[in-house]
Amino acid sequence: MLPKIYQEMENLIALITPACASLIFILMLTPLIRKFAIIIQLVDKPNARKVHHQPTPLVGGISIFTATTFALLLSDVFLKGIGTFVPLLTGSFVMLAVGVIDDKMNIKPIYRLGIQLVCAYSIAESGIRIHSFYGILGITEIPILSQYLITILIIAGVVNAYNLMDGIDGLLASLALVTFLVFGAIAYRLHAFELTAMYLTIIGSIVGFLRFNFSKKNKIFMGDAGSLLLGFILVVSGIYLLNLSYQTEKTNNPQILVLVVGVFLVPVLDSLRVYRSRIKRGSSPFKADKTHIHHLFLFIGTSHKKTTLVISTASVLIALISASLCSILSITWGLIIGSLLFTIFFIVLAINHAVMEWRKKVEHLENKV
Repeated sequence: MLPKIYQEMENLIALITPACASLIFILMLTPLIRKFAIIIQLVDKPNARKVHHQPTPLVGGISIFTATTFALLLSDVFLKGIGTFVPLLTGSFVMLAVGVIDDKMNIKPIYRLGIQLVCAYSIAESGIRIHSFYGILGITEIPILSQYLITILIIAGVVNAYNLMDGIDGLLASLALVTFLVFGAIAYRLHAFELTAMYLTIIGSIVGFLRFNFSKKNKIFMGDAGSLLLGFILVVSGIYLLNLSYQTEKTNNPQILVLVVGVFLVPVLDSLRVYRSRIKRGSSPFKADKTHIHHLFLFIGTSHKKTTLVISTASVLIALISASLCSILSITWGLIIGSLLFTIFFIVLAINHAVMEWRKKVEHLENKV
């Protein structure tokens, strides 16, 4: 009994050590990266659509990537299985590079999407793809061509969904943080310790990033580099987790499936809602605006921190409720109910927004009188 406990302790220490290292690295390196970004003008300048008022360095993605890389190089657990993740790591670096260039030069959305599709195809070609619908809508195995198409569309869609959520302080990082925590717990349960080490290490970097993101004196933003990087790692490793869980007979696969899909519901459904709204108005789906769910919170006067806390908590709760219900009902109904919970969440906000706009109009008319 005791040797087993000691072994578990050693495993935990081996997993936690790189996470602590990444936190230390990002706290040390970010001030230097921030100064360099100001020199080369890698900053986000305020405009009518944005909520900040000072030029802010866009180095969150660079800091997270750098700190995580250095820390993982110290992790024997991760290095033992690094060969499995070469496609993921390569694609992540490409996403980071594209994001940095976009932060500096504003790449046309169609070009950025093209690169995302190429990276998604390389992931599908490597074998990390959606092989089945796992019983959703009664569908299990799907043809090989459909596997490629669905995988590519899902990867590109989720990456862009996370990119759209990067609108206020801490939101994208917090959504990624809670998702990595869920994925880390699943990976640990599946004994995928190299993947667990990667998740915990990224979590350490994200915690350090939030320290600067919420700072008034040394503030930094995630930037497209960070949102594309984290979105890509999350969706690709999520697909890998699904494949791994369905190769393990002893695992409660339906709940893992709904958990993995469930944590993506809030950013994905909100992005689909925004795209639909833009197209309906006759605008380009890629044209930025202030119609995201976090903007509705800001309109009613909620602070960035509270908005981030509420949305991140809602994301986890929707995933947990959906996973719990799928064991009682079915996978399909678990995901349908999760989607309905998001819809109710949005409708309540939208009604509140409409009421406040009506009040402002009434007050304006009263002041005229």
